[in-house]
Amino acid sequence: MAALFSHPRFWLFAPFGGLIGLAVLAFGLWHMAANGIRDELAAGGLSWQKIDKGGFPARIGLHVDAPQWRDRRRLWRIDGFSLTMMPFQGGHAIVDFTGTHEVETAALQWRLAHQGNLASLVADSGGVLRGSFEVEAPRLSGGLKTAPSVTFSADKMGVHGRRSATPDHYDMALVVKQLALPAAWGRGAQEIIPRLDVLTNLPRDFLANGAAAGQKLTLERLTLERGALTLIARGTVKLAADGFVRGKVNLEALKLEPLIDLLQEFQLISARDRAKWLFLGGLGAALGGNPQDRLSVPLIFKDGRTLLGPLDLGPSPRWR
Repeated sequence: MAALFSHPRFWLFAPFGGLIGLAVLAFGLWHMAANGIRDELAAGGLSWQKIDKGGFPARIGLHVDAPQWRDRRRLWRIDGFSLTMMPFQGGHAIVDFTGTHEVETAALQWRLAHQGNLASLVADSGGVLRGSFEVEAPRLSGGLKTAPSVTFSADKMGVHGRRSATPDHYDMALVVKQLALPAAWGRGAQEIIPRLDVLTNLPRDFLANGAAAGQKLTLERLTLERGALTLIARGTVKLAADGFVRGKVNLEALKLEPLIDLLQEFQLISARDRAKWLFLGGLGAALGGNPQDRLSVPLIFKDGRTLLGPLDLGPSPRWR
């Protein structure tokens, strides 16, 4: 052994041998980390037909064919996705989906098709810290299995989430541009909503396991533009044990007359009541110190009924 170390060529090739050893060690650690991510996906309920690893040495890449995820209530599947982990960037992952998302429950079935997409996740020891999913030209179709399918489309859609300061809650945001509603929702013709922004605060259990009695869902802000009408909503609702939604959402219309037009269009008020609503809306705005073209009205879910101010709109929404 001493003769080996004293050989003049040993120190010439020793650095190369050390680099090879380090490369083998690095590949072994990379391989263990990639297998660990794969095992975590499987432990979370994800299955697949085939999975390939790549990206050594700077990143960990997984290409998954025909994945599907299932729990007691839901099934999600797609043609495939590629996941790229940057181990040196704090658990940051980039996901690229291929194909059409299919989501199914006992009563619902939805399909989401899109063009370009980008999803990212940042996780820590407590789970997902923040994430986002942005798509071009989304097209969502489906609904109740017992009813005809409906279709929504848009130019762009983004879903963003982050862990809230409130324990076991997440702040979730939805941004949609040029949302096209089904023709039946547009009174016989397709209607375009230029922009829809929604910011909510939701329990972690609601996102992970679905709706359950006693959960409270907070609408921090909803902004909807429809022609000359800009509608802003805030409030909190509770999923009651009787299957109905209870709570109150405060609606604020930045243009009074377009709101009255909308109520009349959907036959919630009669033509002869139009002048009364315009008068009461303007009077309430004036007494409240608001501009004359602004109206605030509560949307209340109580005792199985939905009330818009003094109007009874019918049964409250059911969550089960």
